[in-house]
Amino acid sequence: MDLLTQQGLKGLILDLRNNPGGLLSAAVGVCEMFLKEGVIVTTRTRSGEIKKEYTATGLQVYSGFPIAVLVNLYSASASEIVAACLQDHQLAVIVGERTYGKGTVQEILELEPALGAVKLTTASYWRPNGQDINRSKTATEKDPWGVRPDPGYDVPLEEKERVRLVRWRQRRDALQALQANDKEAEEFDPADLQADRQLMRALQYIQQQIAKTTSPAAAK
Repeated sequence: MDLLTQQGLKGLILDLRNNPGGLLSAAVGVCEMFLKEGVIVTTRTRSGEIKKEYTATGLQVYSGFPIAVLVNLYSASASEIVAACLQDHQLAVIVGERTYGKGTVQEILELEPALGAVKLTTASYWRPNGQDINRSKTATEKDPWGVRPDPGYDVPLEEKERVRLVRWRQRRDALQALQANDKEAEEFDPADLQADRQLMRALQYIQQQIAKTTSPAAAK
C-alpha cells in the first residue's frame, strides 16, 4: 500500500471473489489498514455472549480514496469479515453477490496419543453492526447472514459467466504454463474488462467517486 500511495493511488478495488478465507489475524490486519477506530469483528458463543472483540489500533491507516470490494457466493469466512467490516464502517461499497455465510470458529482439541484430534465449533463471527455472519442450517434468504452488496451494486452472474471467469483466473494464477496450448484460454481476453460485469460495476463506482472529488464544484 505504501508504494501504491506513493504512486498516486486514486481508488482501490479489493477482489475477494472465490476467496474461501484464511487466518482471522490476516483479515483483522487488512481491516486495520483502512479503519482508524472501532470494532472489526467479534467472536461470540452459541448464546450470543461476546468471547473476544477485535478493534482497530489506528497505527497505519490508508484513506482519502474510494474503495470497492468484490464478493460472490464463494466468498467466505475471513473474506466476509473484511467485507462486513469495511461495509459497516462505510469505508467501501460492496459489489457482486451475497457471500457464502461461513462465520464459524473452530478449535482443534487433541485427544489421547494416537487417537487423533477433534475439530469443534466453539463460536461464530459477528460483524460490527451486531449481526451474525454465519448462515445457520435453518436460515432463509431473508435472514441477515453473510454480506450483501450495497443497494444498486448487486450484480448476479449467469453460470456460464461464472465458469468462464473462474477458469480464466485459474489459468492466470496457477496454470499459466498451459495457456499456450489451451484453445479455450484464447476465447477470453483478460484485457476485455467488459467480460467481467462485476468488475466493471466496481470500476464505475471508483470513477464516479474520483469525478466527484475532481469536479470544479468539489474544489470550491
